[in-house]
Amino acid sequence: TEAAKAVIRRLIENGHTEIGILGGYLEHSKVAYTRFSGCMESFETFNVPFDTEKQYMESYFNMADSYSSMQLLLQKMPQITAVFAMSDVMAIGAIRAIKDSGKKVPDDISVVGFDGLELAEYLYPKLTTIRQNRERIAQRSVEILLDCIDNGLKAVHETVPFSIIVGES
Repeated sequence: TEAAKAVIRRLIENGHTEIGILGGYLEHSKVAYTRFSGCMESFETFNVPFDTEKQYMESYFNMADSYSSMQLLLQKMPQITAVFAMSDVMAIGAIRAIKDSGKKVPDDISVVGFDGLELAEYLYPKLTTIRQNRERIAQRSVEILLDCIDNGLKAVHETVPFSIIVGES
């Protein structure tokens, strides 16, 4: 939630109000729902209107589906100036769709991903993304799982620190 809030806040602070979101299927993906909720909090905080029907495109977390979803988003929002893709893989598909539509990243549309994949550093333009500490996530996951197995504890939800890696997108 916090990372998604930070992405939208950063886009708005950089002058974007026509922001689209590529995300997972909200009724089936807790990750997508949580990130979407964070986005909505930032839109509300900054009093920027958001029309879910027009500005949110559901997609599977892969390049091909996000490419198609970005094409639909461009049709529904020809005035779009920024897109938040809920994964770096989705952002890659979005960037290709934007370029294939004749627009440029970031000149016409800024793109932000989520995951901090190493691949993002080698894209052109380099992808702006949210990076979480994957080692910490793995460590805590194992610790929590073992506590559940060994001590009968219930699963817990923890927020992991993140950083916005500013690229060129």
